[in-house]
Amino acid sequence: MKNMLFEKFTFVESQCTNPQDAVIIRLIMEGLEIQDLVHLKKDSLDADNRMLTIADGYGSHRKYSISKRCAELFQKAVNQTNYNIHHGYQPNRPTSVNLRNSNHLIKVSNQDFIANESMITDMDSVLLRTIYSRLRKLAEFFSIPELAYLSTMKVREQEPALA
Repeated sequence: MKNMLFEKFTFVESQCTNPQDAVIIRLIMEGLEIQDLVHLKKDSLDADNRMLTIADGYGSHRKYSISKRCAELFQKAVNQTNYNIHHGYQPNRPTSVNLRNSNHLIKVSNQDFIANESMITDMDSVLLRTIYSRLRKLAEFFSIPELAYLSTMKVREQEPALA
């Protein structure tokens, strides 16, 4: 079962037009939780050693070793300035939105920010809602409902057990 999920998520990651989406999926596949993604900053990656440092809201720091592919996606996501919208063919709607400049890895659009403005207590809540929203949209677009539940499962590929 986990191998099938891993293959599905790898496929979706490879088809993402937004590095922001691809890095979310890849980081979760490599063992991070969605809450960890909220705390990632542009400078969280040591690219030479492929090491992420996550500083949570309580001041503790954790380190994660990541793959070369993940490090590449991280850097592309940091540099992304426009977000392609997946809503099928609807010529009256915009096809992309500008992302707000931010020190966070995951950037939000003005629409994400304004939609949550009445509920904002801090930027972390906006990022969390944006991540879940993107995962739900990808789940619908690719017809893979498991994407909407990434926070509750580990999809890291396991080595096969030997009998």
